[in-house]
Amino acid sequence: MVIGNALQWLKVRLQAIPPHRRLLTIVVIGILLLGTLIVLDEMVIRGGLIDLTGPIRDVPLYRERTQTVLDGKWLYRELPIESPPLIVYLMLPPQIAGGSDLAYEVYFSMFIIFTACALYLGLRRWDDCKAFQVGLLFVILPFGSVECTIGIQDDSIAIFLFLASVLLALNGRTRATAVSIAVGVLTKMFNVLFYPVYLLNAKSKREALVDLGIIATASFLIALPFLIVAPMAFLSFPSYYFLGSDARPTGGVSIWDFLYAGGIHIPGMVLLALSVTAIAGSLYYVHKRKLGILEGSLLVLMAFLVIYARSGAVYFAIPGALLLIWGVDDRRIALRTLIAYVPIIASTAFSASTIREVPVIDFWWSWIAGFALSLTGMLLLVDAARLALKKRPFTSPPKNAGEA
Repeated sequence: MVIGNALQWLKVRLQAIPPHRRLLTIVVIGILLLGTLIVLDEMVIRGGLIDLTGPIRDVPLYRERTQTVLDGKWLYRELPIESPPLIVYLMLPPQIAGGSDLAYEVYFSMFIIFTACALYLGLRRWDDCKAFQVGLLFVILPFGSVECTIGIQDDSIAIFLFLASVLLALNGRTRATAVSIAVGVLTKMFNVLFYPVYLLNAKSKREALVDLGIIATASFLIALPFLIVAPMAFLSFPSYYFLGSDARPTGGVSIWDFLYAGGIHIPGMVLLALSVTAIAGSLYYVHKRKLGILEGSLLVLMAFLVIYARSGAVYFAIPGALLLIWGVDDRRIALRTLIAYVPIIASTAFSASTIREVPVIDFWWSWIAGFALSLTGMLLLVDAARLALKKRPFTSPPKNAGEA
């Protein structure tokens, strides 16, 4: 009752903020919240995290890759990498600014605020107040806010690009959507999941072919320099996302990684087959049920990320953002989406996916605890998605709109 009354009070207060101040409100709250997390991280949290898990393994990679570009060298040829090329070029500003952990932390946090603003601006044509609430909820969504500040994850850039494509598609900006999809895919491979959902929602076969042509052309033009300089290395990098590196095909907070730690080794090709099956099955359902852009994207993302062998906590910020569009009308969806972060991040204490390759809590049962926590968090998100897919988001017209 207390929580319900508090939420109702907050909702009334948010509705009282006039539309011309809502974008500024999102920016200010974003700066205050993320700025506080960054200050706490720099002054209190970082030292303890390094003592427990070691330094974050990704930041030295960011520096090495961006400095390679700044030195005039070629990715893939002079420096083999397992990521698409554009993410490195989009990370040049913090490296130019000195390349410190703080520089990257601030830069990635900016994209959380950009994404919150994009959600508001992209959804406001349907309901300005609800779009405002979605933007604010995204700012506090820990899958993004915590992971991209304290976690210093570059995925905030990919989150922004993925959701920008979704929002452009919702607003009927077909050509811009096609270009943004190409840019997104060559920034982070997970953006490829939006390709088929978008094409399944094309107004006609001709429209689908035109958009596919734009996507293919834009992708080819972006990739062309690397295809010329280091074709084999460039074409082989996607294998990392699905087969992993070396002899370990799993990682992150995936349930498979905890099973791997417990001695249950599932071959990479089997995990790849499961991922492909999850994508194909969810796309078939999207096609059969004629699900829209939001519903289709949510279903495909959730089906893939729950099965994916290298899931990271930050990846769930994308379906989390989509769930918040339903969450502004259904408290159950919003709470499940926000709370799911707790068991998922708690599972990392039992994970060996750290720079030291040893769990923080290292006992024979650690993998069981990690598996249970990771599974609990994912089931909360799956249940939130189940609730969402049973109703229409506020961006959808009423079912009888065409009959009026």
